Amino acid sequence: MTKKISRKQVDIENEARFNLLSIIDRFREIGVSEDISLPQIVVVGDQSSGKSSLLEGLTSLPFPVASELCTRFATQIVFRRSSAQEESIHVSIIPAVNSDQDRKNDLARFDHHHDGELSEESFAKLLDEAALYMGLPTIGGDFENIEKRFSDDVLKIELSGPEHPHISFVDCPGLFHNPTKYQTLEDAAIIKGLIESYVKNPRTIIMAVMNSLNNLANQEVFRIAKAADPQGLRTVGIMTKCDAVQKGDEMGVIKIAKNETERLLHGWFCVRNRSTEEINSGVTIEMRHIKESEFFKTKPWSSLDKKHVGIHSLKVFLGNLLHQHVANEFPSLRKEMESLKARQKKRLEALGASRQTPQDQRQYLTRIATAHRAKAVDALAGRYTEAGRHPLKLRMHTQDAKDIFAKKMSKEGCLMKFRNTDEQLPTELDDEQLENRLNSYESLEVSGTDTNIYQWIRDLYKASRGTELPGHVNPTVIEQLFRQLTIKWEPIAESYIANVVKRIAAFNDALFEKSCYDKTILKRICSRIEPLIKRSIEEGNSSLQKILEDERAGILQTANHYFAENLEASRKERAISRLKHSGYATGQDHTISFDMLVSLGHRSNEESAVYDIHDTLKAYYKVALKRFTDNVVVQVVERSFLSERGPVHIFNPTYVAELPDADLAAIAAEDYATSSERTEIRFQIERLEKALELAATVSV
Repeated sequence: MTKKISRKQVDIENEARFNLLSIIDRFREIGVSEDISLPQIVVVGDQSSGKSSLLEGLTSLPFPVASELCTRFATQIVFRRSSAQEESIHVSIIPAVNSDQDRKNDLARFDHHHDGELSEESFAKLLDEAALYMGLPTIGGDFENIEKRFSDDVLKIELSGPEHPHISFVDCPGLFHNPTKYQTLEDAAIIKGLIESYVKNPRTIIMAVMNSLNNLANQEVFRIAKAADPQGLRTVGIMTKCDAVQKGDEMGVIKIAKNETERLLHGWFCVRNRSTEEINSGVTIEMRHIKESEFFKTKPWSSLDKKHVGIHSLKVFLGNLLHQHVANEFPSLRKEMESLKARQKKRLEALGASRQTPQDQRQYLTRIATAHRAKAVDALAGRYTEAGRHPLKLRMHTQDAKDIFAKKMSKEGCLMKFRNTDEQLPTELDDEQLENRLNSYESLEVSGTDTNIYQWIRDLYKASRGTELPGHVNPTVIEQLFRQLTIKWEPIAESYIANVVKRIAAFNDALFEKSCYDKTILKRICSRIEPLIKRSIEEGNSSLQKILEDERAGILQTANHYFAENLEASRKERAISRLKHSGYATGQDHTISFDMLVSLGHRSNEESAVYDIHDTLKAYYKVALKRFTDNVVVQVVERSFLSERGPVHIFNPTYVAELPDADLAAIAAEDYATSSERTEIRFQIERLEKALELAATVSV
């Protein structure tokens, strides 16, 4: 049993549909369409496609047919169901979003109400008057010296009556291909661009009007629609001039209309409009509807779905489609407006108040500097809000750099490998071999050598002998050997510092971009503090050189007890190793004379000197390596780069507070672009707030 729907239910449904579609129209009037794509139906087609006749059939308004002058503005047509007593036509202009108040007031004076029908002459005058208000030329005007060829203002035509469904759509100027005195190739390109800007909007239903007499593949409007909607999910095809199709050619058009040639989700519609001859002979709009109905009852057109032929079916379909489309898009539209409003409020907050006085400028920069410093403190304390390996995670990056530095110093810092205590000296060289070996040492590269360190020590020991007694070591030998062993320290440390500086630069770039939205101000701040950052980095590099000089250029000194302990351990291991080589082992009983024991520990003066130098260098190198590594990390990176006086903290509230007024103005004085941006953002937020208030009045 079919459930009967009461008149009251229909009225409630109509009212809900009316409210929803009216809100979308209000969004457009407010200017929200400049910020966010609105759900809409857009009518596009060639001038020769019968688009004007189609609009005439839909609206009962006598749109100009075969005019020499292309339309130079978009037209919004709004249908509203009302009682017969409220039947009317209201024509007005929606100002472009960028219009100032004076222009809005001027355009508001164009406001026409008509209770009855509009004649062709009256409607043409109305369109000409609208064009003049928009500052556009009309037939008979000067088209060669016009400053404005097209308008961003929108002509709005509201039709109220009992026969209308609740629907609205935007009509774009028609495409044309043959230029005339009144419409140039430049105009054609502008119109094409305008249509493409409308149809690429993913919330736009494309109502593509095409001439049945022309091949579908050759119609530019279809190519534009297909480029924007390749799957045909939001395109409605309209075939006009079906009555002009030659006998025998009907089946090609019918196949398209049945959605068999180019499949569209919403299908195709066929209409029959008034011909020029019928218009001239006085065929009225009412008679047009009758002729259309009779035409689609004839074969082969009668085979088409009745719901997809004729103006009446099209109007009902568009009303249902638009309502469904708006209802589906409304929740995401509301979320998008809320998100954009939040983002723009942040942008406005970042721009701050108008900065005309030194006090305004100082407050503005102080706010940026405070946010900048707080984020820098968090980054160095390891308090992150960013994911992954974001540049703002500075402490993570400096820790990684420190670990790489320490590992390289441990594995690659020493030019030669120290030997174990049980390894023996290589065979002694003659004088000529020694001379050649000494020459080769002078060309040792920082990348290292496989030369035996014992041999190296012995060669340099012999080459450095002075007035010391046999078996003793020239005091400068160990210092010279240590400097050569640590020749890699400088490039490794410099590489570490360069890595840290690079990380700090990336951090500063990311942090400034986050804390200062104004690109002009950001550029000025960076330009101002760049010399300070450069000086800070130079001071850090200078500290590194001092540490290197302390370790490698001065005398070898340490108070670290590990040096003595390590040296004693090496000597003990060497004595035990010599006993083991002589056949003595731990845990076994041996009888040995004092003379034998002394002879086991005896070495030549040269051997003793070489081994002692090696063990001394090895013990001292371990202590110096840890000291140097820590000093570079603490005194250079932490003190010079990451401390309060380093490049991370240079831009801070104290720096801003100490700026003279002239310097302050050079950084923070507001230019015209910033002032305009602030004004535009404020207007945008106001539009969005109004729109969200309207959106809250409906539940979808």
